[in-house]
Amino acid sequence: MPVSVTGKRKGGPRRRGRPRGGDSDVTRERIVASACACFGERGYATTTNQDIADGAGVTSAAIYQYFDSKKELYIEAVRNAQALIIPHFREATARMGSAREGFRELVRAYAVAHERHPAVTPLLSALPVEMRRHAEIAKAMELEPHQFLQIIIDIAARGVDTGEIDPARAEGIVSMFLACAMGLSLHAALMGKERFDSAVESFARLVEGTLLDGSAPRDQHVKARKPAVRPRVDATPVRAASRRDPAERHRRERSSSR
Repeated sequence: MPVSVTGKRKGGPRRRGRPRGGDSDVTRERIVASACACFGERGYATTTNQDIADGAGVTSAAIYQYFDSKKELYIEAVRNAQALIIPHFREATARMGSAREGFRELVRAYAVAHERHPAVTPLLSALPVEMRRHAEIAKAMELEPHQFLQIIIDIAARGVDTGEIDPARAEGIVSMFLACAMGLSLHAALMGKERFDSAVESFARLVEGTLLDGSAPRDQHVKARKPAVRPRVDATPVRAASRRDPAERHRRERSSSR
């Protein structure tokens, strides 16, 4: 069962070690939740066992009762993060009638998933970078199922079946959508929820083909912004002043005669 991650502790300081009346599963879940938050905030290299232990309310030595290494704990944190958000994607695309609909709903499910589980965003957005920096993580992730990628592939395959997508372009579309999703995760981690929501809605409109046509979003929950109105400036005082100023009048007469 995936562990909900908030990255914050509520209430007073926790007692270290196994909680009273608890069991090993509860302690393990707390360690994984703390690891997800710490790795997302500090990165793999700079996060220490003590950081994770402090967040979980246990001793650093207690971590080794559940995980043999820091790498193993990192991989488990990634698995837990994915287990929290993948169901949102599967539910959103389960009844898609077309690839366009599938991609649009997947984008909006992305926003919902990260709103409900905000602490997983920094961890997952940094995963590709961590894989490049640390060969042991890259090797371990090769053995993990790529569930989000498979959902994108399934949507593209639906598009090929319906004639929406040229089979020759399907692979490129999958790569493009995956790159955009990774960028959205990074954007959310750096810029915050409000700008993330705006970026997601714009990406959804890009998928729909309505991004540049000036139409309102199809999502009824998003209000269309009113077009900006340029302020009207009364130039009468300026003109009157220029008529009273001989030098200004001379410059205007020379300019008009050219």
